Amino acid sequence: MTEPDEDWGPTVSGRGRRRRRLRPLRTLAIVVLIALIAVTALGFWASSRIPRQDVDGLAGAGRPMHVLVVGSDSRADLTREQQNELTVGRDEGGLRTDTIFLMTIRGSRVAVLAFPRDLWVTRCDGSTGRINAAEAIGGPSCLVTTIRELSGIPIQHHLTVSFGGFREVVDAVGGVEICLEDAISDRDAGIDLPAGCQRLDGVDALGYVRVRKIDNDLQRIQRQQTFLRALAGEVASPSTLFNPVRLVSLANETGGALTADRGLSPIGLARLALGARGLAGGASVTETVPSTIGRAGEASVLFLDEAAAGPLFRAFADGSILDQAGGDTGVRPEDVPVTVLNGAGAPGLARQVADLLEGRGYPIADVGNTDPRDRTLIQHTAAQRAGAELVASEIPGDVDLEETSSVTQVTVLLGRNAAARG
Repeated sequence: MTEPDEDWGPTVSGRGRRRRRLRPLRTLAIVVLIALIAVTALGFWASSRIPRQDVDGLAGAGRPMHVLVVGSDSRADLTREQQNELTVGRDEGGLRTDTIFLMTIRGSRVAVLAFPRDLWVTRCDGSTGRINAAEAIGGPSCLVTTIRELSGIPIQHHLTVSFGGFREVVDAVGGVEICLEDAISDRDAGIDLPAGCQRLDGVDALGYVRVRKIDNDLQRIQRQQTFLRALAGEVASPSTLFNPVRLVSLANETGGALTADRGLSPIGLARLALGARGLAGGASVTETVPSTIGRAGEASVLFLDEAAAGPLFRAFADGSILDQAGGDTGVRPEDVPVTVLNGAGAPGLARQVADLLEGRGYPIADVGNTDPRDRTLIQHTAAQRAGAELVASEIPGDVDLEETSSVTQVTVLLGRNAAARG
């Protein structure tokens, strides 16, 4: 029996929301979902890179889409040398589920429901115990059945993320830059980082998000979220999206880090990536299964709070939870003509960004050059504000907005920051 998860639910509060106990979504799985934003740019080829497995008990296609994402901390896919390099220790045998969460997706809105690994449930074979042992009992089919019978949510797809996937994705985008106020040295996490700004490779990044000795649970969650935002920026940057070598590398590494059910098509993968964009961009709701601390024999576990869980499960099942996600202004890409002008000094960048926007449904009014500038600026009239914000959500890197009467449609002036990492 695994040790209890001690950091299952620090109390946090979100803007405009009631206080709730949120279990942190483990970095391993979220990073790979963010990487899908870039992977889907390679369409069917990228989809073919993901290994498939048989999963019973899945529902047919429908809306919203419900995807069960499982992060395993098994070292089975790592060599002894890789285990030593990542400072993750030896595999103790058996399939261990470190992360379990459900993504409910409709368009760019997403709701995430985390299942604490110490949640005490009736599993697929009728036994009772921690939910994280379900896959060890009967593989992914057992976990799907266990969660479906617990929640009533019709799960349509199952996605597993390997332990080594985190490091591979970070390396595929060329590392992630962070700035540390103080040096961090922790032998258990395998890191020795100086103070100041630096670019972390996959090994150091894994140690940085795993280290437990430098702060408390809530501070660790904030540290991980800061890192994820930085990684998301790397994934969505022109240096990744418009660099064929790096994009192919990212697709290769991400594909090797995932295992999907056989029914997850390229279209389903694209829908999942769109949801990941919502997760990275804020059009999302994050919940955890309501539970209370208790004991089963000598073990500390979590028991389902049925009164609170019932309405939450129903809201996920029918998609009504997505009404809380926001992010819908009523403006659609096809309603927003866009002019793209290159002030970055990078040949062809305006055409690449225009192709990116056109592929997402925006009519392109014009493509050209403009005076050199440091930061990307989107100009718009007062009536075009919502459309400009929608375009801004599509443009990689930091973007400023300016209301002006000097333009007739939303106009993107690409700055050097758009190509700084190219």
